[in-house]
Amino acid sequence: MGLLDLARRLTGRAAGPQRREPSPQFAATAPLPPPQPFVPTMPVPPRAAGDEAGEAPPQPDACRFFVYATGRECSSGKALDDAEREVLRSLERLLRAPGSILAWIPRPPAVLPRLLACLRDDDASLRETCALLQADPYLAAEILRLANSARHQHGAPVTDLERAATRLGIDGLRRAVSSSLLRPLFDARREPLLAVALPRLWAHAQSKSGWCHDIAGEHGVDTFDAYLAGLTHNLGWIGALKALGRAGIGATPQYSLEFVQALNRCSELMFACGAEQWAVNDSLSRLGRVLSRHELRDCDDALARVLCEADARATAEVAAA
Repeated sequence: MGLLDLARRLTGRAAGPQRREPSPQFAATAPLPPPQPFVPTMPVPPRAAGDEAGEAPPQPDACRFFVYATGRECSSGKALDDAEREVLRSLERLLRAPGSILAWIPRPPAVLPRLLACLRDDDASLRETCALLQADPYLAAEILRLANSARHQHGAPVTDLERAATRLGIDGLRRAVSSSLLRPLFDARREPLLAVALPRLWAHAQSKSGWCHDIAGEHGVDTFDAYLAGLTHNLGWIGALKALGRAGIGATPQYSLEFVQALNRCSELMFACGAEQWAVNDSLSRLGRVLSRHELRDCDDALARVLCEADARATAEVAAA
């Protein structure tokens, strides 16, 4: 099904993700399936309750998020117009050439997989980890700043990287490294729409990653894998919003709900393709393969369920702020 077909039918889906109980067969330790070619699929959603009676469905999370991120309106009463159709066609063409997608979304720094592998390796020494951190002055300074923050302050300030790493602990160090390396990817770009959206995308990503970390254990998912998924998930939206800017409709004050929901799926597919190709860790690669075939809210996968719930909580949190 093409993006335009998806857009015509998406307004029928029920609002808000439903929380499901964790299922043991989707444990985070399950063996990683072999890589498959990226083939985006867009399942047809069921009609929402009340459609037949002519009742207006509640505002979907995708619409609430879009309004928050862009400052633009999303209207269920507006029909999908020609400009929106053209954006969806261009994105559909792009999604059929996954090798080109990485030019539209930021790529995590190459040092991130090495650092994460080192931090997961029980045999790796703290000195080896700190040597990698020291290679990036900005990252080293951020680790020292966090170690000396009020949250982690225990005694005299530290100026030595190894002592700072010890104070943060492995989990705190992994979260600090990931956040510090990924935050620059959300810096403002030249496109006016992205200049507005990127700081908000980062705030949402921080909230989402925090929720992922907090609820991961309820689903039997590694807390750091969940944290990293929440932190990177919005990178797909950068590519989707970039398409609006390049199509010349980034300044449009109001978009149709059909278009926004289709754009939301495009952002998922862009993230999915990136997650598979970044090779940050096995769990993120697996999540990319799952999302390339199923929408996030329909995924029967433990990490995807955590991400879906955290995404909804983060949207409610930032939209209410």
